[in-house]
Amino acid sequence: MLKSFSYRLYPTAEQQSLLARTFGSVRFVYNRLLEYRNKAYERRKESRNYYDCNAFLRKLKDIYPWLRDVNSQSLQMANKNLDTAFRNFFRNPGKTGYPTFKKRCARQSFQCPQNVKVDYKAATVYLPKIGWIDCVFHRRFKGDVKTVTVVLEPSGKYYVRILVENGICKAGTDRKLPTSLDDVLGIDMGVKTLAVCSDGTEYQNNRHLANSERKLKVLQRRVARKKKGSSNRKKAIKKLARCHEKIRNQRDDTIEKTTADIVNKNHVAVCVEDLNTKGMMHNHRLAKAISDASFSRFLARLEQKCIEHGTLFIKVPRFYASSKLCSNCGYIYKDLTLSEREWKCPVCNVVHDRDRNGSVNIQKKGYEMMTIPVDGGKSTPVKTNMVDDRANAPKKPNVEKAGIVLENTTQEAPCL
Repeated sequence: MLKSFSYRLYPTAEQQSLLARTFGSVRFVYNRLLEYRNKAYERRKESRNYYDCNAFLRKLKDIYPWLRDVNSQSLQMANKNLDTAFRNFFRNPGKTGYPTFKKRCARQSFQCPQNVKVDYKAATVYLPKIGWIDCVFHRRFKGDVKTVTVVLEPSGKYYVRILVENGICKAGTDRKLPTSLDDVLGIDMGVKTLAVCSDGTEYQNNRHLANSERKLKVLQRRVARKKKGSSNRKKAIKKLARCHEKIRNQRDDTIEKTTADIVNKNHVAVCVEDLNTKGMMHNHRLAKAISDASFSRFLARLEQKCIEHGTLFIKVPRFYASSKLCSNCGYIYKDLTLSEREWKCPVCNVVHDRDRNGSVNIQKKGYEMMTIPVDGGKSTPVKTNMVDDRANAPKKPNVEKAGIVLENTTQEAPCL
């Protein structure tokens, strides 16, 4: 399993100049190769692959000799990243957009796949053609180093991110299955409360973006009032970037501590709901709160830590009626709205908390999914309670049958 470790860098003034030259060269190569592929298709309807761009990169070095002053492998990684971006776009155009040109004002980065050295005693990192840079190692890593990425954040801070293969397998056959319902932990996620566990533990949503929104408005207003290109505007942009970085660090800290506490409960399996986060973001009333809670990152970090600790990570089907199902008698309350935090079952007269009831149902469903025999023997289908609210939703019109012609909105790539 691949795992990334991030460390803070403290380069000298001379090293900052070398890093800035590398950032600019990698960005320049990426943009020129993107322009090269765009122009080849627009003029001659020809596609350019990774090897064609490598040949064009050698020509760029002859035209611009200053490209030879930086690490050649970093320039090749820019070509590889561009090819990966095109592959992702053609594989799923709706999920991944068309590759765009890199900007100077955004986050800068370059990769070094080889010849990187780490010295824990001297607290330094060696980068090709840059030298040894002071680094703060708050912890050590174990495994084979794959790639090393140097990042310059908009706030002006330098980081080195080391991608390591730690040798942990994602799927293991030696993992034991739960023997009772107590070995399984169900988690129901929400906006009001970040996570509610089936054992009664609740993790509150700190709402870091909402708490800092007033300060962000002030800083954004100051940036808007400054003259473009002035030094005061650059200072204001850096202050705004530091505020955003603080919010991101607070959110990451909350996610790391919450997921660590959940995994340290030492359950055999952890069950969560398979949330459609991208579809939930289309609700403009809840999009900001959902993005502030960061459901996707929470589930990703929880899954990674479960793999590291040898805990089973189970995703319950998306349309399982976890909140609408009575965990005591099995009655389905179909008219449950989002504003109802508690509801009373008309059959067994039990008052349910919405989130706690959902976590208990997720726990039972996850345990049920793991106890069904799937290898050998006869398996009996299990009756499940599913509610699909999209069954009666209107279907999208067929564009081809309706005779609608979509215009091509592709713009010509700017010359660099």
